[in-house]
Amino acid sequence: MNLPAFFGHKKSINLLPRDSFENSTIGVILEWSLVFGKWAVILTQLVVMAAFLYRFTLDRQLTDLRKSITKDITIIKSYEQVEREYVIAQKQVTKAKEIIGTQTQVIDTLAEIGKITPADVWFEKIGISKNSLALTAYAGSLSGFGQFLTTIQQDPMFKKISLSRLETSTTAGASIQFEVSANIGDKK
Repeated sequence: MNLPAFFGHKKSINLLPRDSFENSTIGVILEWSLVFGKWAVILTQLVVMAAFLYRFTLDRQLTDLRKSITKDITIIKSYEQVEREYVIAQKQVTKAKEIIGTQTQVIDTLAEIGKITPADVWFEKIGISKNSLALTAYAGSLSGFGQFLTTIQQDPMFKKISLSRLETSTTAGASIQFEVSANIGDKK
């Protein structure tokens, strides 16, 4: 059995007549450039579509990032009051430590003044700062005043003693009113 002639043979039917321009060098180059251009346009469109879809992804990430930043800012601002209270508490602790440190000096200074003060001398005002002492006092007698002045000058805790006011007193039981100031140093 013989097969008909069209089996095994590829034949194409072109209803348009072939032009001699298609077979020329310029025609082949033009046909190749049209095919290449078609594929270049398709690839360019695919790249543009991919970039457009990637842009949507980036926009979504940017929106999520902004929401996250806003949430974090809100959380940080909620701790702002706690931080302020902490700073205030730290300042108070520092001030308290400073005051406690000076209290021991005040107690030591008062104890020393108590030791050197004669029985007939009493104080109206006592001012003690970090490095200085100011006293406003009354003395019942001139000998009590002299004894107090001598002992405070001999005490190693007090330096640069000055008597700023000395006058007779009108207060009952006191014959002399005086003011003394001194620098406080370490007792050695």
